[in-house]
Amino acid sequence: MVQDLIRAFERLLPELEQAPYLLADTRIPSVSLYDHLALTAGLAVAMAGELRRRGLSAEQICGLSLPDGEFRALVRLCGLLHDIGKARLGETEYRLHVRRGVEYAQEWLAGYDLPDALRSVILGTIERHHLRDHPQSRLEKLICLADSYASAGDRPELARASTAAEFQRLSAETRSLEQELFGAEKPVCLLLGDADAIKGYVYETSALPEIRGASEILQELEQKVRTLFAERLCEEALIYCGGGGFLAIVPASQAGELKREIERLYLEKTRTATLTVVSSEPIGYADIGRGLAPYDDAQVRALSGSGVARDLLFSHFDALLTERTKRKNFGELVSGLTGRLQQEKRAKLTAPFLETLPIHRRCESCGKRAAERWDEVRDEWICAICHQKREKGRGERRGFRDEFVDWAAERGLTVSGNLPMDLDTLAGSDGRIALLYADGNNMGDLLQLMPSPASYRHFSRVLEKATQDALFSALLSVFGEERLKGTKEALPFEIIALGGDDIVVIVPAQYGWALALQVLHEFKRHEGIVQLEEELRQRLGDVLRHPVSLSLSAGLAIADVKYPVSFLLSLTEGLLKEAKRLAREAQTSTLCHLWLRAPIISESAKDLLESLYKRPEGPRRLTARPYTLEQACRLTHIARQLAEMSAAPRRTLAEALEKGVHVSLNSALYQAARAREAVRQQLQRAFRELGALLNDSPNAQGMWFWRREQNTEWRTSLLDALELIELDAHRYPIPEASHEHTA
Repeated sequence: MVQDLIRAFERLLPELEQAPYLLADTRIPSVSLYDHLALTAGLAVAMAGELRRRGLSAEQICGLSLPDGEFRALVRLCGLLHDIGKARLGETEYRLHVRRGVEYAQEWLAGYDLPDALRSVILGTIERHHLRDHPQSRLEKLICLADSYASAGDRPELARASTAAEFQRLSAETRSLEQELFGAEKPVCLLLGDADAIKGYVYETSALPEIRGASEILQELEQKVRTLFAERLCEEALIYCGGGGFLAIVPASQAGELKREIERLYLEKTRTATLTVVSSEPIGYADIGRGLAPYDDAQVRALSGSGVARDLLFSHFDALLTERTKRKNFGELVSGLTGRLQQEKRAKLTAPFLETLPIHRRCESCGKRAAERWDEVRDEWICAICHQKREKGRGERRGFRDEFVDWAAERGLTVSGNLPMDLDTLAGSDGRIALLYADGNNMGDLLQLMPSPASYRHFSRVLEKATQDALFSALLSVFGEERLKGTKEALPFEIIALGGDDIVVIVPAQYGWALALQVLHEFKRHEGIVQLEEELRQRLGDVLRHPVSLSLSAGLAIADVKYPVSFLLSLTEGLLKEAKRLAREAQTSTLCHLWLRAPIISESAKDLLESLYKRPEGPRRLTARPYTLEQACRLTHIARQLAEMSAAPRRTLAEALEKGVHVSLNSALYQAARAREAVRQQLQRAFRELGALLNDSPNAQGMWFWRREQNTEWRTSLLDALELIELDAHRYPIPEASHEHTA
């Protein structure tokens, strides 16, 4: 009966979730009513589970004798309904929201044939979910406590605790209720999980069906984690789940059991990929509201140390903020747990190992394990793990592709077509691919400043949606609807990873540059990101050491399709690091790219950029990478101007760059002088813009496309522009990134 009620209410949740004007509290613009209701429900179910595991029956908690599943559904429903009175006719209504919530619930429940006792229990949790309304049953008190937990760090009350005595006074009533329900033992734990060395599992070989299959297996495992929580607790107990990790609130006495089950789930499914899960110590109201002890401002400000202790205090408090007390929140709790997770990963002494004896035939795909299966499609013997990935990759389910199709359909667009069979098909006649790896800038640091579970959930969900929308919008912009719908050709992309703030996608080489710029642009202009930036400015703008700027950086590797994908990924990770280095200085979206034109051995992006583009004479550097998004867009426009030259003069210019600053300038002057008047002016303008792109400050030395600061090396972006032309990368649509400004 209660299960039917919860299923009926679930049909109303999407509308509630998509109503950004509905807030849990007008003083807290960053937490929607939906986020608050969901977290309250998750906390309530976890707390109720803890009471049940301590020996209390459902009847002792709510007054009704219910099976476990019905009892959990009832607690979840009460958590989701407790503040429903704040939603009224398309606006947020706060005054008398308790009375209005009872009225709404009565009206909704009237449509169901319910026992009076059950109806009374549900209405009682709404009517008495504040301490001032004197909750009576254990369930009413539990919903009241979960409500306080869900937004403890968001509410200004605890933030006013400047001394230990004041903290005790401000939290006394809630802690008294906590003590009444759970005694001295705190009720819940945080459970944090993260996949181990997952790239080694996904990119173990370069067979596209295996890469795709491994990615889809990991997506399925994330769904199994969601299902596990939905069955054991409720889906709202998960604060986030995606990108190979999760964060959840669980009953304190059930944390170890869930940890073992989830870790076993990954290993049993993949046989080689593992997940590390850690749980916090049991936590209560003070921990959720103010993070790690000490809880009051006076003691936090008084913390000091020397040597390593001083460095740790700076790293924890002062590296990001000018005011330490703003660090005291739920995010600090997660930060501590993240540190424990990393320790657990490093401390692992064993790893999955599948023995391969000398007499065994080796897998013809990975070359590591014993071959067990015959693949009729490719006529080769492969191991069971590679076979599992291939079968999954060749199956009917197409996770990210299907999500893209659904996303386009919601916007009235048609996307169809199958994914490419292999990388050769994806590369096309040019035989080259581009691997794009994009990741958020300092998102982890900002997440650790979230004051409550509800705001943490809000930040995570906005980030995930913005990342997905950015990639899908970019794919549509670069390839166009006509190319993506109803053709017999395979779709010109393969999404390998899309979760949290991570994107890994492979496309034909000529599209990689434009796709990277569009992804960075679409993320930055996303409505959710713009709103999130404003929320962060309101909350932290006066204490953050750097301006609030939510952006992505990207690494882009372009190479022959024969290069191992694992090698390209390692290279792209290095390029991403170079881009992020610039992002820390410029506080904006950045990109670093590399086109491998000849076979190489090194996987170090930094070493390759040095060896390929740095010349000791001068000294000079034949590239200006990495670029901000604004610079990259300007570079593309300049490349379009230079494309008016024929191929031979462009090659001459590129060769002249190798001979030195003055030789290349003379060559450029000669090429411009022999061109027609209109082309001459266009070339001269392009050369000047290339110089301004690098540095247009009064202290810069140089002429046209060469620039240097005093006593530094010469740099030019001319070769970068010529490479874009040779790749045909300048032909595809790029954003007008006028909203981006470097610091």
